[in-house]
Amino acid sequence: MGEAVVIGLCNQKGGATKTTTVASLATVFAERGQRVLAIDNDPQGHLSLQFGIDARRDKLAVTVSQLYLQERPTAEAVIHTNHNGVDLIPAFIGLAAVEMNLPGMQASDLRLRLALDEVRRDYDLIFLDSPPNLGKLASNVLAASDYFLVPVDGPWALESVDTLIAVARDNAKFYRLDNQFLGLFLTMTDRTRVMQAVREEAEERWPSQVFRTGIRRSTLAREAAAAREPLPLYAVDSAVAGDYQALADEVTERIGLTKQARSSHGS
Repeated sequence: MGEAVVIGLCNQKGGATKTTTVASLATVFAERGQRVLAIDNDPQGHLSLQFGIDARRDKLAVTVSQLYLQERPTAEAVIHTNHNGVDLIPAFIGLAAVEMNLPGMQASDLRLRLALDEVRRDYDLIFLDSPPNLGKLASNVLAASDYFLVPVDGPWALESVDTLIAVARDNAKFYRLDNQFLGLFLTMTDRTRVMQAVREEAEERWPSQVFRTGIRRSTLAREAAAAREPLPLYAVDSAVAGDYQALADEVTERIGLTKQARSSHGS
């Protein structure tokens, strides 16, 4: 059994659908037979909520915070969700205090990567959510990822991509890592001139790294989040769910993932 491919979703702009995309891709790949782990790396805990997990309400003793603090084994933080074989490591607001203390800790940018080393052989794919900034948590996501993927929902989000790539490259060089920019994809797409201009500029600046697939603007994303269910399960036959299926196809192509379904964990 090989090790999981780790894919981080990053953009320092909020609202670019990082969390919705992590939940959606995790679900789609699990449906295709891959063994998937999704990790909530944002103090808001929205990814956890999309899988029906509320760390505070459920009084969880182990979350991603304990992994950063190196207090518990990674396997103890894993929750088997009710959603199609996706495992989850949850987060909640206490992670914000952990981030504040990270700069004073040894190997502060590598703590998530070290934690993942304990479980990488248990999965085919690991998806990492990140907060809307380039702080220590996002830096850990970049350092832990084999590939990072950037959602872009408009001109401002596009402007942040160069900075994100620079941070990733600096970290990779300093820590001798091999994390690759998998590419960017447009979200909240519509027929407006603004979004058409964003695509044209993206294709000019990164000609080989803009995904063909765009995720269209839809109220279903908010509905699915409110229902605490990943969008591809909440609205199976919707056009936007089809977008995420197409995005998963492109990710499969770009990382060379076998399309042959494997047995999910526990089978």
